[in-house]
Amino acid sequence: MALSLLALTATSCFSGMPFDKYDAEFVFSNNKKAEGYVLAVYNGLPFAASNNNGYARVDGALLACATDEATISSPGSSIIYLTEGSLTPRKTNPDGCWSDNYKFIRDANIGLEDLEYLSSNYAALKVQLKAELKFLKAYYYFELVKRYGGVPIVDSAVKLSEDTNIPRSTFAECISYITGLLDEAYPDLPENNVVTFGRASKGAAMALKARVLLYAASPLYNGNGYDGSGNEFICYGNTDPARWAAAAEAAAAVIKMGDYELYAPTVITDASTDAQVISAGTKNYRDLFITIVGNKELIMSRTSAKGNKVEVQGFPYGIPNATGITSPSQQMVDAYGMVNGKAIDAPGSTYSETDPYTGRDPRFYASIFYNGQLWNGTTTVETFTGGAHNNAANATKTGYYLSKFCSEKVIISGNTTNTDHCFPLFRYAEVLLNYAEAANEAYGPDTDHDACGLTARQAVELVRARVLRPADAAVTAADAAALRTVIRDERRVELAFEDHRYFDLKRWMTAETVLNEDIKGMQVTKTGASFNYKVVSNVAVRQFTPKFYIYPIPNSEVVNNTAIKRNNPLW
Repeated sequence: MALSLLALTATSCFSGMPFDKYDAEFVFSNNKKAEGYVLAVYNGLPFAASNNNGYARVDGALLACATDEATISSPGSSIIYLTEGSLTPRKTNPDGCWSDNYKFIRDANIGLEDLEYLSSNYAALKVQLKAELKFLKAYYYFELVKRYGGVPIVDSAVKLSEDTNIPRSTFAECISYITGLLDEAYPDLPENNVVTFGRASKGAAMALKARVLLYAASPLYNGNGYDGSGNEFICYGNTDPARWAAAAEAAAAVIKMGDYELYAPTVITDASTDAQVISAGTKNYRDLFITIVGNKELIMSRTSAKGNKVEVQGFPYGIPNATGITSPSQQMVDAYGMVNGKAIDAPGSTYSETDPYTGRDPRFYASIFYNGQLWNGTTTVETFTGGAHNNAANATKTGYYLSKFCSEKVIISGNTTNTDHCFPLFRYAEVLLNYAEAANEAYGPDTDHDACGLTARQAVELVRARVLRPADAAVTAADAAALRTVIRDERRVELAFEDHRYFDLKRWMTAETVLNEDIKGMQVTKTGASFNYKVVSNVAVRQFTPKFYIYPIPNSEVVNNTAIKRNNPLW
């Protein structure tokens, strides 16, 4: 494929070397090469095969390791720029995406222009490919906006002869542009039930729109900004409840499509015993991330060839070949409630400090390696001091390892085995929680304003019922404020380690509190056949100041693009 003919070298992310017209016509007049070009533009999405199969993408760490979800087990990652508050505009941001995203935006702009070379014999294909490129542009722009605020909008393939000093658009203009792209793309994208796995569909476009509008309605943007200035590049400058309504409407549109459902092949009933609930709920949730065929929860997902890299990265250090790079925090473990739906500190909880891992929410067992766990019927996890999986410098820092996304059937040493892995960019559970949050803020807990068949309360209960008895999934929050807390707690558990928490805490403007609390862990000691459990603090330092709500624009971009003029507030 002649993609190299379109390679662009640039001194700024908006300018590049012009390519010969024959090269463009050569690529885009051929239907296979044209489609191949568009597929290459997908490579900028998070969690591509070239990016650790979706995991450890932030310089060898999960983004979760910059939150209260976890810390990285081994030193050396630049993710500490985020956790210790040492990022500057001159440092390479480990979660930055400025140059890369603009490269793929330019690739999309080239494709949108040069697909005109495609023969009229492929008119339907051309329409679809253009719609996919519009979706991808919207995705890349949103990834920029949620990190940097308003950014320069480049709507064409800028040539060297053109002025490349392009000013930033306001936050409001960027949101309008992104949603406009998605509205344009929607009619021409494939139906949800015929889309090629990993490519954009109507559902993906609407799910992205719902996410974009949810962020835009959130306190970080729907007001006067993190510095109170009303700066048009970081916020709307006013608060408007209608923004919540728009987000709810977009999420409701996905629900009303009727094409998606939560992955739950094993049904849990009120008659199920605790053991049955834990077994079924754990399997439902774990298999969600390794099941591709027939999984109607996946709206859009990234995958790669069968492998075991995820297991190598997740399995406890001490298992041959395992690196155990992620140490989930005690804060995250405590966020998982009990099998009866109660929080561990709520009235009616059966939680025991001397037996902390019994009777927990099934998602705990599907996500966390903990001391005493029997894995795959063969390995007992030993995270007690001096245990097989906690006796080296690179071992767990918290007493836990990450098992979410891992398959119990995979072997990583000796006669190794492989499996499918899928990292969801959009899944139905997120859509339900997006809808619940937006509808609750707009209309309260119990109003189905958009006629999608669910109220905010019911949407949360539906997510919980995948892993709990229906009766235990019931939410008793009395009003919108109480349900807001429930929704945020549920989102924390359901979407854990999926790159949501860091940005959720920012958009809710709670990061100053949550991300200033150092990571806690569990110190487990063994005496004879018994274990003692003690929560320890200061496992890993956390520091977050208000300027971190929005990243600094890379200094090189501010220097090269004189139209930007100044960086974000407080930077």
